Amino acid sequence: MAQLAVSGTGGVIGARVLHRLAQSFDVLDADDATHLDQHALEHANREHYEYDLAGADALVYLRLSGDVTSDRMRRVLAAADEVRHLTLVSSASVYGAWPNHPTPISEDLPVRPNAEASWATRHGLAERMALEWGGAAPEGTARSVAILRPAPVVSSGMGGPIGEAMLAAAPIRTGSDDPPVQFLHLDDLVSAVALVTRRRLSGAFNVAPDGWLTPGELRALLGARPKIRLPLPLPKRLDRYVARRVGHAAPEGLLPFTRYSWVVANDRLRAAGWAPRYSSAQAFVVADAGMPWDDLNAGQRQHAALLGAAATLAAGVWAAATWLRRSYALR
Repeated sequence: MAQLAVSGTGGVIGARVLHRLAQSFDVLDADDATHLDQHALEHANREHYEYDLAGADALVYLRLSGDVTSDRMRRVLAAADEVRHLTLVSSASVYGAWPNHPTPISEDLPVRPNAEASWATRHGLAERMALEWGGAAPEGTARSVAILRPAPVVSSGMGGPIGEAMLAAAPIRTGSDDPPVQFLHLDDLVSAVALVTRRRLSGAFNVAPDGWLTPGELRALLGARPKIRLPLPLPKRLDRYVARRVGHAAPEGLLPFTRYSWVVANDRLRAAGWAPRYSSAQAFVVADAGMPWDDLNAGQRQHAALLGAAATLAAGVWAAATWLRRSYALR
């Protein structure tokens, strides 16, 4: 069986991805020092591994952690001469959060991360490095690169840094801004990684639930919790507020992402055969309650299910309207 290498497996998210992929592939954990004895030359400092991915024909590179540096990615890709497929987990934040964004965002929108959000610009750099690697295939061979751009990732245990930060920022309002929001359940991200890797897909793919949460729907899920209003222009105040609740790993430069819409469409990935199991409402309730979906009480599940159905209906109406506009434009 051809081997799949996975880099960036530290923490709950990486472990979940690794476990799921191991059900379908012969997996090499490219960051496991005990496993690497057979596959890499280890130097005194872990950050100076020289990776040896001989035998791996596909590589999954996770970018959900801020400590995954571009230098580390460069070294991993330099060792991937025999690899023919790369799946990079990037972020929907590479589109940036801007007042003129469409709702939702498709993959055709240019990448334009906000300069103050270093985590978003790092994901953009990772995408460029992945595409450069794909275009530098040895003569006579071809490489495929799939770039996944997930919405904020959450779960009942621990989500990604962006997802945890957006959960913490959910009650916050800055001025009169009140954009829609999205939350992607970790299990849906894992299934997307498995699909594009197994099928060796190429291109950029948004990973998101159907639809999104409107401001009113989010307020309903927040319940009686007080809304926190932060005056503008004080972006550092927002970052400090989130950091107190998330910890030192909280991303900075969050203000634009709480002021403007950056929800994304999942049409392209759905067309490839992927389907989300959770709506944004369901993912939010699961993460907010800190327990699996099956452990939630009937009221919590019913509330989230109703909001999820409403969001799905709204997304369907939007898709139909978009199709009609395009049809008339072509006449």
